Amino acid sequence: MKHSPFVTGDGQLVEASVIHFNQELAAPQLFGVMRFTHVSDALRGLVRDIAGRARDESRPLENYLDISGRSGHSRIGIDIHLGDGEPVVSDAQKFIELPVVVTALNKHLAESLSDLQLLTQRAPVDIGRLFVPMGRPLSRDEVLDALEREELLLPETHTISPEGVVEIPLENVRYILSQRLISIPNNFAEMIVRGKHGLSTFQQPAPSGLPKEIAPKEFMVSAVRISIGPFTAFISRQLSHSGVFHLASRLLDGVRTTGIATLRQAEIYNQGEDAANCRDLRVRIKLYPADERVAAISQRVLKPGKATTILARGVDFAEITDIFNPSACNALFDEISQAPGRGGLYGRIMMPGRIVNIPWEQEDGRWIPEFQWGLLYECARGNVAEAILAEEEIPKRFRTFLHDLKYVGGEQSLSKVFVADALPPVDALRVLKRSGVGVVVIRSINMRGAGNGEKPEYYLDQSSYEEIARLWREGMRFYMIFGSEDHSHIREFYSGFWVTAEGKEGITRLHTTVAFFGSAVDETKAILLAQLEDFFAALAGDERLGKGLAVAHGSGPGVMKAVDDAAARHGIYRIGVGIDGERIGQETNFSPEAVVQFVNIALNTRQDILDRRSLFKVFNLGGYGTCYEINMALTFMKIGHCLPAPYVFVDPVGMGGDGGHLWRKAIEQFQEISVPHEVNGVHIPALGPMWVVNCCHLVSSYPEALAVLKGFLDDPAAYWRKAGIELSRVISARDNLARAGVVIPPYIERALQMAMAQELEEDMK
Repeated sequence: MKHSPFVTGDGQLVEASVIHFNQELAAPQLFGVMRFTHVSDALRGLVRDIAGRARDESRPLENYLDISGRSGHSRIGIDIHLGDGEPVVSDAQKFIELPVVVTALNKHLAESLSDLQLLTQRAPVDIGRLFVPMGRPLSRDEVLDALEREELLLPETHTISPEGVVEIPLENVRYILSQRLISIPNNFAEMIVRGKHGLSTFQQPAPSGLPKEIAPKEFMVSAVRISIGPFTAFISRQLSHSGVFHLASRLLDGVRTTGIATLRQAEIYNQGEDAANCRDLRVRIKLYPADERVAAISQRVLKPGKATTILARGVDFAEITDIFNPSACNALFDEISQAPGRGGLYGRIMMPGRIVNIPWEQEDGRWIPEFQWGLLYECARGNVAEAILAEEEIPKRFRTFLHDLKYVGGEQSLSKVFVADALPPVDALRVLKRSGVGVVVIRSINMRGAGNGEKPEYYLDQSSYEEIARLWREGMRFYMIFGSEDHSHIREFYSGFWVTAEGKEGITRLHTTVAFFGSAVDETKAILLAQLEDFFAALAGDERLGKGLAVAHGSGPGVMKAVDDAAARHGIYRIGVGIDGERIGQETNFSPEAVVQFVNIALNTRQDILDRRSLFKVFNLGGYGTCYEINMALTFMKIGHCLPAPYVFVDPVGMGGDGGHLWRKAIEQFQEISVPHEVNGVHIPALGPMWVVNCCHLVSSYPEALAVLKGFLDDPAAYWRKAGIELSRVISARDNLARAGVVIPPYIERALQMAMAQELEEDMK
């Protein structure tokens, strides 16, 4: 049985000597002491025994153990390895001290070691972890077996040696530093202290990609791709080219290193006298069994049938933590208050091994928002020492959560969590992101107070919604508790909506949404409900739609609630996009799997979402609001922001004059403006295209509405021809929606392909 390696937490550089120059590397060096504190009896005994064995066998200590430096340090060219001399192991003080050599291999950072000396004089600097193999790495057969069991993903180009060493090529990427930004005072210190989380402002991929060669005595940051389940991986110091080595950041943690699309930085240096071809370089990786905790997490997260998908995209924050559990989520808010003046904290930032508590900032007896956001900024950067809790200072109730954060995969920015009662301003969110925060957990959009009865608010304005959506696309995650503590549930902001845990999985399958519009008057619900049951039963049973079908509505009562209830009974995915109904006397419906609510002034944003996301529109009995929605929907279709498809107007009771259709005169008005006129001898051309009106269908029942939609599904191209819609217009609308991230139904794509092929064939005749 193979045993997992011993991996410590970060050791600290506590001593740094004067600087020397290594002529072989053509780089400055300093000699120092790396200390590990609060070390267990087992590790102290192990290191003492290894040191004795190395001495008895006259072999270097690094044959038995090694140092893995911090990623952020290696990415700016600071390398660390074991130096000459014996380790110092103290049972009385429970520490281990190791001699180390620190080398600055980035010639563009000419004073990095002297800056590191100064930082070490002020306080010990986290410098790396100790890696102690407890047995041989996985063999070739064991690596192949891991691939077969969906516990490991490798890039398409790779080799596995008989000894089990995995060789992976460099990706076509090279990272560059901004020399100007990094030279600004305190920026270097921030990178050293915060590691890779302090690098995003200063280091970005070079537009030119991977160079052809790496010159002699040159440092370069490239990347590889790998996704690791229940294993610990260690990168060999030597690359495939004898003169090129990998810097000290060589440890890849299991589960945490997931997401095959995520670039894993590879920091390399050519110490030889000749240039090396970058396309021929291979990074060598050995795999070891993970410890029991990582193996258990891997077994829990990498579920059979889904493991490859999870490994490919990376283990998500929600999969590692119990964030969708109301009691677990509510516990993160312990001591966080809703408003200043009540004691408690404004918020906290949580990360592996550390908590930063952020107090309310009050001066002259009043809360001053500008001061609060300034304090938030300084706390996020780690500049408020008294706010930081570490090691034994961390309350025991938070320790399991913090430990689990270590194993969040992907870009790993999701291991830093901001918790506050209300969402901070968009500028503050940007500050948090630049400081490495990847997750925001809140209970309300706006701060609670007397003005809103101290109730949580879930309504976004346009700018907040757009910024949250933008940050989500950039990789941030947002979670919000909906309801009271006694009856609450948690939703994640995903693809433009606040979704439940079940809704998050379902929303990825959607391709056809039917949007329903109508009155919030409750009396309309009974009129429609019976017909809606049969309507949804037929749609849910249509195999062309299947799990790709959703309904969308305005999250209110009346028609909207009737649609929601009937769709739920038939297992159809529901999307609620509403406005602040409470301000106009309406109760908001938060039961759909996906919801997003807006303040009333953001009405157009809400309508934009409903129209773009839906293919079919169904207008029921309604009043002024429905009239507005009709005009907006037809305008969106006319300008190419919606696919041309049936817009159905349903009136089962004949609310128009003389028992006619409620929306007959509205459609007649659209017909009137879509034809030319002669007025007092003046020719006025059509003010709108008739094909838009041709997509409007007046029906008196839902069976008729179903027939219209089924007819379109049977042959979309025939529908477009009959309505007088040019194929180029459909293609333009399809492209507009695709660019906006809207999923195009597969039957639409097939219809377009067939219609284009037919047009091409006719042109060739």
